[in-house]
Amino acid sequence: MASTPLPEPFAALAELIAGGPTMHTAAQLGEALNAVPQLQRWLREQRQDVFQALKTTHSNGEIATHLGLTTQRVADIASGHSHTKAPKR
Repeated sequence: MASTPLPEPFAALAELIAGGPTMHTAAQLGEALNAVPQLQRWLREQRQDVFQALKTTHSNGEIATHLGLTTQRVADIASGHSHTKAPKR
């Protein structure tokens, strides 16, 4: 049994395992896991849109202070720069 709680935004996935282990559950969980890169891409795009909208009424400094980020990071997110590291060789 997994000890890490499911993050709140994904709590609906817990319903997949409520009925016990089945082939359907295994397939659905595998599909969800394989879709994580697309989910990350979608989340980044949504976050960028929100940051751009916030910047129309707030300064980078205000946003950074509220979210615990640096002003540079706020600017990077708003412009679409990813904070992911390059793959190790």
